[in-house]
Amino acid sequence: MIDMTPPTQPQTDPPHLADHGGYPVYPMPAFVTVAAADVNRTSQWFRDVLGFGVMFVALGGDSPSMVHLRRAKYQDVMIVPGGGHPAPDSSHTVTFQVGEAADVDALAARVAAAAASKFDGPHDTPWNTRDFAVTDPDGNRFTFTGRGIQPTEEFDVAIGRLSGGEV
Repeated sequence: MIDMTPPTQPQTDPPHLADHGGYPVYPMPAFVTVAAADVNRTSQWFRDVLGFGVMFVALGGDSPSMVHLRRAKYQDVMIVPGGGHPAPDSSHTVTFQVGEAADVDALAARVAAAAASKFDGPHDTPWNTRDFAVTDPDGNRFTFTGRGIQPTEEFDVAIGRLSGGEV
């Protein structure tokens, strides 16, 4: 059995430092770095297929040395040169929150229409989410998750949304 423990780091939002091209700039609490055989191709795939926005491009000769993409606050991906081979099958999956189950379904339909990716789902999970997984051009796996079916009152109480019978 694994016992619950208190957090080891502060549980606060990072400060808002500035704005850049319509994006808030903050010290990113976490982000994903993807090594891509073709930075332009992979960045365009994230933009066109998954709906990420291009926040910043660092030039590096004929090709970008880094592309910073963001889908939503705290959903940052850095595409950098590297790789050259599809990522081997592994247990690593990066998961992004997209909202409700209908939002997951809409993103899955967008990816299916692009016909440019290997994907799985969407499907409902035992932990009350609706998930959709997709593999990028470099073989990296990403899951997009949304709140599934309406949870029970017991669940709402447990996460603090219900107090005194109100939602």
